[in-house]
Amino acid sequence: MYYTNKEIFVLSSVGCMDTERDGLESILAGNEEGAKGCCLSVDMTADGIAVLSSDGYCVATDGTHMNIADYSYAELHQAAPQLIPAGQAIELARTCQAKLAITVHNQTLLPQLRMTLRHANYLDDTIFVGLGLVEAARIAVANPDLHIMGELPALPDNIDALVQAAQTTGLFGLRAAAGDLTPQLILACRQAGLFTMSLPTSNERTLAGLIHSGVNFIETARPDITAMLLPAGESEPHQIPLMRY
Repeated sequence: MYYTNKEIFVLSSVGCMDTERDGLESILAGNEEGAKGCCLSVDMTADGIAVLSSDGYCVATDGTHMNIADYSYAELHQAAPQLIPAGQAIELARTCQAKLAITVHNQTLLPQLRMTLRHANYLDDTIFVGLGLVEAARIAVANPDLHIMGELPALPDNIDALVQAAQTTGLFGLRAAAGDLTPQLILACRQAGLFTMSLPTSNERTLAGLIHSGVNFIETARPDITAMLLPAGESEPHQIPLMRY
């Protein structure tokens, strides 16, 4: 793993640059526009296959909304050929040398995703997001080889206690709205060896503030704007070893 929590990575959100949500084009568009990674949202079919889905359903060619969990992969693929297996998206991200942030809507998928990522030699370049602090801590303790981000519902009064708890439970870092990623929180995370990540935003002023503050992972639907805002020397990842404390 070759990055530290002093680096900044632009992550393209699902459907970035006005592409179709939950498609391979979104990954490619983000990569072409300067993103250093992408965000995927994964759900599970009735027969246990991980597929890209942000909202739990896919749209069939006749316009019908089909719940992912109610059908087998074969049934869904026949009705909605655009449905993408998670493994295919992970392989494309690996080809793009992109960091991955995955939202897992069904946690029973974690062993399957771990196996896929390990086989692709991409486990260290992947973080899991969308989990509340308590649930994230529980999963991190049970799965120390996975990089789990805890989601902040709001900025707590005692930042030091929060960061200490995140460090103790083995969280990879904290994800929050831009307004809650204060300099105090970012500094405390950095000193504790934790990473920070923003919720998605495409506001140019907000993006500039996140970059100036040194937030590690910035999720956006406009990686083109964000990449242009990066200071000189931040457009390419530094090849230096990850330091965890």
